Amino acid sequence: MRKLLLFFSLFVAFSLHSQEYFPTNTGVKTSTNKIVAFKNATIYVTPQKVIKKGTLLVKDGKILAVGKSVSIPKGTEIIDIAGKTIYPSFIDIYSSFGITKPKRTSTNRRSGKPQYDAGRKGFYWNDHIRPETKAANSFKFDTKKSTDYLKAGFGVVNTHLQDGIVRGNGMLVALNPNSSDAYRILDNTSAQYLSFTKSALSKQSYPTSKMGSMSLLRQMYLDAKWYATGNTKNKDKSLEALNTNKNLLQVFEGGSWLDILRADKVGDEFNIQFTILGGGDEYERINEIKKTNASLIIPINFQDAYDVSNPLIAKHIALSDMRKWNQEPSNLSVLAKNGVNFALTTHKLKKVSSFHKNLQKAIKYGFDKEKALESLTTIPAKLLGKTTIGNLNTGSYANFIITSGDVFNSKTTIYENWVQGDKNVINDMNVTDITGDYMVNVDGENYSLLISGKGAKQAGSLKKDDKKVKSKFAFKDGWIHLTIMDNGYTRLIGQTINASNAMQGTAYDEAGNKSIWSASKK
Repeated sequence: MRKLLLFFSLFVAFSLHSQEYFPTNTGVKTSTNKIVAFKNATIYVTPQKVIKKGTLLVKDGKILAVGKSVSIPKGTEIIDIAGKTIYPSFIDIYSSFGITKPKRTSTNRRSGKPQYDAGRKGFYWNDHIRPETKAANSFKFDTKKSTDYLKAGFGVVNTHLQDGIVRGNGMLVALNPNSSDAYRILDNTSAQYLSFTKSALSKQSYPTSKMGSMSLLRQMYLDAKWYATGNTKNKDKSLEALNTNKNLLQVFEGGSWLDILRADKVGDEFNIQFTILGGGDEYERINEIKKTNASLIIPINFQDAYDVSNPLIAKHIALSDMRKWNQEPSNLSVLAKNGVNFALTTHKLKKVSSFHKNLQKAIKYGFDKEKALESLTTIPAKLLGKTTIGNLNTGSYANFIITSGDVFNSKTTIYENWVQGDKNVINDMNVTDITGDYMVNVDGENYSLLISGKGAKQAGSLKKDDKKVKSKFAFKDGWIHLTIMDNGYTRLIGQTINASNAMQGTAYDEAGNKSIWSASKK
């Protein structure tokens, strides 16, 4: 009996211990098998394919169906968003999301000796060539930064370690804070990245100039070709990785029109067509840029207007700087009109939230809205070779934003950003827009009420005879709360009463006496 009990105890202990070796689906997917239908929306399936009063059917993180007449299965959750617009979520093809850029290695100046030899064994002879770098090894999902991207309408980023002349693999990440890396990482090796800038992780002195970087790249490609013949006895992890990555999208950080031409020249020598990060100044040499036939990635970090109020300071501003400030908002329009293929990026923006403001400025300078949507959806998806992002076709990821209208209009509100079928609320879609200029009547007194803002952040300011009146305004759960502090105080509570947002409710004076107040749009 004692032996039997001992055997049973060991069996249970072994069973409990061995459970952890069995695979589970916990954390892999957050989307359930529930079907959700969005009805009566204007749906941008692609920038060219737009459906009026259409239906979008979502299941298990993917688009199940989309069209004018879609059969809705039983048990489907139906969301009527009449008057709203659905767009594919945006893609940022050039990002460092979730990956910290290394700090430059300090140099011992006392020694006075530059470092010529590589600091690594088994890799390429120059430390600044690092094609073996894998973004996945240093990636950590940044929930705070993902929120900033989601608010701006982005659903996917292509991120990499922005360090070195050859920077290794990038990775494609869905900005889904409700999931895990097992599901939101769409591709661990989405591209290979290059630049003219040395790695901060090495003190090796060569190259010392941009010309030296170009020479190093040429030598590297020649060495990689020779290495591929198999005639060497020694292994080189860098050249092996370079040859492995040669069929990936090759993204080169330029940063100016001149560096675009330099990078393209290196690529042409080795039959490589780089996709090149520009600097926003391509308009200066648009004919040469066009001849490269390169696809570009364009940042829109327009500089602020110069302060010329002080004439002593104003005279020191270079004419070339003033010209750049004046012309750079037209850059996207110039590129598009000349048939240059390009995607947009938030790269170099201090805040992602300024992206739309700059893009709206570019549109005012002639950039076509359809082209703008292409540069944020279908073009980056095509460059990456991905057919399931950047569109709302059946089978694609359910990455989409719901807006109050034209996404490139400054007055438009982004309500929700769905990523892989998971909802992220940006602004409450059910909050009534009551913005406008109203005439308020209470106890025989007339006031002017101006309501501005979006969604739950709508705010009001009060005037009487063109003079500002101290007041407090709130709009929550459909109720308007207004306290007027004018020779005492009066508290107003009410709601809108018709489609034109006329308002009516009850007013309470300091003594608690009640009366009726009303407001109508001017």
